[in-house]
Amino acid sequence: MGIAMIITAIFIGINAIAFFIIAVRQHMEKGMVFTNAWIYLSKAERAKMNPIKKKLEYKLARNAFFLMGVMFTALTVFIIFPLTFLWYIFLVSGVAACGVGIVQWALNLRVYKRLGIK
Repeated sequence: MGIAMIITAIFIGINAIAFFIIAVRQHMEKGMVFTNAWIYLSKAERAKMNPIKKKLEYKLARNAFFLMGVMFTALTVFIIFPLTFLWYIFLVSGVAACGVGIVQWALNLRVYKRLGIK
């Protein structure tokens, strides 16, 4: 393994740790919500956002960042120890992240409609 692979593994590992930290903060509902719905809102709209909608946005962001952390951890370990099953974990977690995001988004829409939230 060359120096480029080591540097790449370190960089991707740092990103994995950052994703897990963000996922934990989203789980605790601390800090900014890392979703487009939150980012594009003005400060006044954020202040009057429905607490249920905010909680669902935190949940969506938590799931996404946790699965990205799993992906990057698997990729880091794959770079260090090139075992085939680690590559499959990376691919499956990527597909799972897409699936979880779509399902969570659809469930959020159902809750919004049921509660009359825009």
